[in-house]
Amino acid sequence: MTEKTPTYTEAMQRLETIVSTLERGGMGLDETLKLYEEGAELLRLCKTELSSAEGRLNELQLDEIEAELQAVEK
Repeated sequence: MTEKTPTYTEAMQRLETIVSTLERGGMGLDETLKLYEEGAELLRLCKTELSSAEGRLNELQLDEIEAELQAVEK
């Protein structure tokens, strides 16, 4: 069975929980490392999602600029 990839919002919420847990401390080394690794993976996922969203926004802006240029040329 494959785990479902969390949405950006779910990943951010889980990251917040992990950071709070790590800041409280009091865990063993193994548990701390496990949470850190999970947080690092969630951070990668969030960065990828943000990069993808930025790319889509740039495409939309280019489309708008092209449409404006075509309107001016007519």
